[in-house]
Amino acid sequence: MRTLLLLLFFVTTLFGKETIEVFASKVSSTKNFFKAEGDVLLLYDGALLKADKATYDKNTSTLILSGGVEMIRKGNTKVASESIHINTETKLVDFKELLLTTEEDLWISAEDAVKESENYIIYNSVLSSCDKKNPDWTIEFAQANYHKSKEFISLKDAKLSFYDTPILYLPYLAFSTVNKRTSGLLFPRAKLSDDEGFVYEQPIYYVVSNNIDVELNPQLRTSRGIGLHATVRFVDSNHSEGTFRTGYFINNNTYVNKHNLDKEHYGFEFLYSSTDILSEFDFLDNYKSGLYVNTTYLNGLEYLNLQKNSASSLISSNLIESRLNAFAYDDNDYFGLYAKYYIDISKLDNKETIQELPSVHYHRFMNYLFEDKLFYTFDARVHHYTRVKGSRAFQTELDLPITYYDSFFNDYLDFSFSENLYLSDVFFSNLNQPSKNYRYYRNYHTVELSSDLIQAYGDNTHTLHPSITYIKPSFEKEDPHKYSDLNEEQKALFVTQTERENISMGLSQYYYNKALDMNFFHRLAFISFPKDELSKGDINNEFEYRGENLNLYSNLFYSLDKDRVHSLTSSLTYNQNNYDIMLTHFYNNDFLLNNEKTSFINAEFRHRYSKYNQWFAKADYDMYQNFNNQWHIGWTHRQKCWGATISIGQEQIPNVASSFQNNMLYFELNLNPLGGISQRVEQEFSSQGR
Repeated sequence: MRTLLLLLFFVTTLFGKETIEVFASKVSSTKNFFKAEGDVLLLYDGALLKADKATYDKNTSTLILSGGVEMIRKGNTKVASESIHINTETKLVDFKELLLTTEEDLWISAEDAVKESENYIIYNSVLSSCDKKNPDWTIEFAQANYHKSKEFISLKDAKLSFYDTPILYLPYLAFSTVNKRTSGLLFPRAKLSDDEGFVYEQPIYYVVSNNIDVELNPQLRTSRGIGLHATVRFVDSNHSEGTFRTGYFINNNTYVNKHNLDKEHYGFEFLYSSTDILSEFDFLDNYKSGLYVNTTYLNGLEYLNLQKNSASSLISSNLIESRLNAFAYDDNDYFGLYAKYYIDISKLDNKETIQELPSVHYHRFMNYLFEDKLFYTFDARVHHYTRVKGSRAFQTELDLPITYYDSFFNDYLDFSFSENLYLSDVFFSNLNQPSKNYRYYRNYHTVELSSDLIQAYGDNTHTLHPSITYIKPSFEKEDPHKYSDLNEEQKALFVTQTERENISMGLSQYYYNKALDMNFFHRLAFISFPKDELSKGDINNEFEYRGENLNLYSNLFYSLDKDRVHSLTSSLTYNQNNYDIMLTHFYNNDFLLNNEKTSFINAEFRHRYSKYNQWFAKADYDMYQNFNNQWHIGWTHRQKCWGATISIGQEQIPNVASSFQNNMLYFELNLNPLGGISQRVEQEFSSQGR
């Protein structure tokens, strides 16, 4: 029979002011000695300890636990040992045959260890997060310091082995024992380049606080120069976060002269988003709001490209956009504030680049007008188009659709008729000619007949929506000049919303199962512009089937005037327990513009040949130019304690003058919860373009 002994007086005498609770089958004591045997449980210093035997000697202040000792502390840290010696005065703990387990399932097995406060010094040990009986990987080390309070461990003379085969020796290794942000060195990135020499980047990560961290990325390119990028990430509320990045790189003179580049590359980026910018205003509780900011300033594309890790991710566009979007809305109204700023790096300066700073938008959601069958919506927009050199413009747009809705034949036929009023008023400034403004009015009629039909088939549901719509412009007016009379500089500043006479017909249908998951949809649409030169119009046919193992999708645009396919997108996905097949084909014929045709096919295959392993292969093939855009073949292993990926491939990288081939070897290894390394080796062949 178990007995409970609550040693209040005894513990007060032996341990000072501390209290210990002991559960044991047998307890005996003298003035200076305490002994407990048989399924011993102790609550001591915030830990639960279990052992076959426990003794305490008052003269030496030594508490000894032996025989299958286990200790569990706050935070799910577990310790198993053959024996533990605790000095109750100094709090020093000695372990023999230690097994330490963290909350992330990382275990450490050691011959000897010492614990002082919350820090462990561990000798001649091995660690892993795989099954202890037969671990896939281990790290053996001579000494380790485990800081429980910091959840951090550092190793000396560490040797990494896979399946008992040593593959890496490290004189020093440090990492976090939990899956959370920790300051320290991140894994470096390195590569060899014929053009830039040896490239080495060493990321340095620093956690400032719970909501702020900093990453420094110094880099060396031996045949080019040196530089540094710094990134600050922050979370300033439970609904907003941001990132600020800046960088500077200096080229050596030889590289500048060879490539005709700037001596320096610098810039900054700022990204911020919030899902509630009105939370501090109680009287606006009914409004939902948001803010998105993405800004970039630079003196050239190299500021961005020096941050990229692969040739395929290089940026080639000459127009860099910065954007701000802010909005607030309730059930009735929407308010928006937008801004766009462009840097055109193809020009010597940015003075003639058109900026949109800012635009203001108001939208009134659909509402009744006089009665429940007459509705209206309203949009008002103000755009400010500006630049340092050249003409500028203020544009005001008003858009007012008024719609009458009704239904007939017991709601089998829906009818709507709308008048769509629109005004665009543009005021020009900084012009070298007398024309200061342009005003455009228009209205068009819209008539639509439609129906919504629903039919149940057992547990499944089928919906059908046929419709026919006719749009007829009624009047259109321009003053004091026609759009065609404006000069090209003025036309480049703004866009007006025009409408052509057209008739369209559509049929959409959906099929749902008992759980209301969509198994099938089909949309057929036709639009014709009778007054246009190409008056017959286009047909669009789109469908998708979603089965348990099979997914089919197709989207076709066919020109009746040209009697040709304008574009076609098709895809097939097939899944089984041990393999996946994905095929996609895209075709486009721009016969209305430059008659350029595009056709390529993408194929991907994955084979899971065991519980944790799979092979994969994917390729993109250009069917018109007869070359591989890219191909990759590789192997992936994923299980709880580690994962790895190895792949080889080739991709065709577009360039301003010509494309070039880029051969790649990619390797990634993750040891949970230590983290991982990844490395991409690339070799470029600019002379082997298309």
